[in-house]
Amino acid sequence: MPGLFRVLFRKELRCHFSSMAGFVFLAVFWAASGFYFSLTQLAAGNGDIKAFFTAFAPVLMFVLPLLTMRLYAEERNMRTEEMLLSAPVSLSSVILGKYAAAMAVFGIALAPSLAFPGILAYLRAPDLLSAGGCYFGLALTASAYISLGLFVSVCTESQTAAAAATYAVFLFMYLISPQGGMAPPGIAGRTAAFFSLSARFTGFSYGIFNFADVFYYLSASALFIFLSVFALEDRRLA
Repeated sequence: MPGLFRVLFRKELRCHFSSMAGFVFLAVFWAASGFYFSLTQLAAGNGDIKAFFTAFAPVLMFVLPLLTMRLYAEERNMRTEEMLLSAPVSLSSVILGKYAAAMAVFGIALAPSLAFPGILAYLRAPDLLSAGGCYFGLALTASAYISLGLFVSVCTESQTAAAAATYAVFLFMYLISPQGGMAPPGIAGRTAAFFSLSARFTGFSYGIFNFADVFYYLSASALFIFLSVFALEDRRLA
């Protein structure tokens, strides 16, 4: 399985940049991150990196579907799904390869922002613990969003449908979260806050590495990866 995973990972990574999809994602991500950094830090004269990450974290909901919409739906567009499902390969390796490749592309997109704390050093001494927490929390948040987007891509018939469905799910989750302002009252609101992917990022931005939040993000990622494998296994047996 490790050898198969490496082969599938390299294949998926090449696929992201063999068309315009990967470059479009990088361009949108870099434009959005540059805009928010300029707005929240440079224009405001603010040396606290939390301002950028707090504003940018919700933007992941709008840029990551550009990355996840093709992860499996493209197999149907290219008419390779039947060959994939009939091949003697582990579907868990297929899903993990696609997930890992998407995380690698996200890492490539995030890498230039590592210069941001250095830039802020000119404004004030940077809080390295807070910056580290922000990057760690953003990676965990992206992991959960990517695994969810991958599951949606497995369950839809085209890239357009995958993108639309992923946007709808992400937007609904945000609106009923405390940040979205449309959280239901009472126990329903507290439940929505508990399961909110975006709400749990706040602690990381203050350099607080809460094990419960880390466990939640990793569990959410594992759950949607499992559901993606389960959906493919069910399709293979159908």
